[in-house]
Amino acid sequence: MGKAGRRKRRQAESQGRRDEIRRGDLREREQARRAARAATKQDLAWFQRQGGGVQTLVVLGSIAAAVGGHFLLWGAVFPALGAAVGRVPVVSTVTGWLFGGGAFLAWGVVAVNHKTATPRTTARLRTVAWVWSAVAVLLVPTGYANDVLLPVDFWAGVYAGAYGMLLSPVALGVVALGWWLLVTKLFKHKGEPSTETIGWICVGYSVLLLVWGSTLLRA
Repeated sequence: MGKAGRRKRRQAESQGRRDEIRRGDLREREQARRAARAATKQDLAWFQRQGGGVQTLVVLGSIAAAVGGHFLLWGAVFPALGAAVGRVPVVSTVTGWLFGGGAFLAWGVVAVNHKTATPRTTARLRTVAWVWSAVAVLLVPTGYANDVLLPVDFWAGVYAGAYGMLLSPVALGVVALGWWLLVTKLFKHKGEPSTETIGWICVGYSVLLLVWGSTLLRA
């Protein structure tokens, strides 16, 4: 009986140690899963981390802000700014172009400096580009906007930026087709365009809009 009892105690102790190791492993795995979920949640954008109700309110608020900003921009900002710069044709056109065409220029600067700028500088450039893009969206030439009277040079710049924004998907398709025909097929270059190349394309498109606003609308 003595030997049997000691054997049972040793078995119980051994089983207890195995159970404790198993429970420790389970706790570690659970902690690892929680840490992974927390890291994944932190990697998500602020909007994605919100609940459905908050997301709905944000979307509705954004739509209301966009509509209100459109009327404010065309009804108050553009008439006052156009009157201020309308006497100097070049300044007037460039000022009007900045609202829409400047957004493409801003993204071009972001892309061109993507590899050389510090993370902090890149974050700031992206913030400027996103804000500029939000302003460009407000340029949609609605019926209300078309009825606003502006100096012709200022309107030419705004017109070029507004329609340049609307035609940007078409321009993107033309650039993609041109890249495929000239670079991929003609010069046999493999691979996608670099970030710097995309940036210079954005800069070129922005300058093209400025030229359009400065010349083509004078016919």
